[in-house]
Amino acid sequence: MLGGAVVATKALNPTPTTTTTTATQLGPTMRRVTLDIDGVKRDVIVDNRESLWETMNFQLGLSNSNLGCDRAQCGACAVNVDGKAVNGCTILSARMGRGQKITTVAGLATGPGVSGLHPVQRSFWLNGGFQCGICTRGFIMSTVALLRTIPNPTDVQIAEGLSGNICRCGEYAKVFTSVKTAAAELRGEKVTYLAKPIFVDVVAPAQPPPAAAGTSKAFDFATPFATIEDFDTFIEPLKKRDGILDISGSERTITVKWDPAKLSEQQVRDLLSSLGRAVK
Repeated sequence: MLGGAVVATKALNPTPTTTTTTATQLGPTMRRVTLDIDGVKRDVIVDNRESLWETMNFQLGLSNSNLGCDRAQCGACAVNVDGKAVNGCTILSARMGRGQKITTVAGLATGPGVSGLHPVQRSFWLNGGFQCGICTRGFIMSTVALLRTIPNPTDVQIAEGLSGNICRCGEYAKVFTSVKTAAAELRGEKVTYLAKPIFVDVVAPAQPPPAAAGTSKAFDFATPFATIEDFDTFIEPLKKRDGILDISGSERTITVKWDPAKLSEQQVRDLLSSLGRAVK
């Protein structure tokens, strides 16, 4: 202090600095998370207000759950997180990147066909526990969570366990039947279904005949073509020659596969020369 006055030793208006945002920096509402969905870890950048359903459908292209009310009232979007049923439309993706195991209906089956379905999936299908299907995936995931904790539920326990799921078609009677049948199968009991599975015989596509064995060699043109189009025009009649099995290449090279029972390498060279394109 000089004479009671304060002397400023630095500029009162410092020179502004420019901060460069790199590609690795995220906005204040963005998070980089790793979502473990059906056993597959997926790295994704999400907004901290983004629901798990939005991330799965809009960012990852997964149609593993249906969106019903988008208000956590109908349960159509239910998935399992660490074994518990939750609504995918309201749980936040930003909170799912801490090692939680997310299971959707697509991750239940163990193989192809009816036998590969999870017992709950199989029971809902063969007992008609659905109608329009909008709510079915959510009912299946809530049932899986219920039977994991209560292997032999009563009607009251089923109603409580599925209280977050709504079927607007009113298939509740068959939903309860589906749950009970699946529970019995999971307990190792022999079960019967309201319907029999229908198996469709699929005719296997005809297998192409095995390719003829041949000799293949790449050659360099003595004089390259000007364009690839010129090369394509050149090889069209060559492909039709007896003994030529396949041809590929570019403006500078040509790879010829021929039947050694009909042609020798020298004959192939002579054939190319006769067409105006000698090879080295």
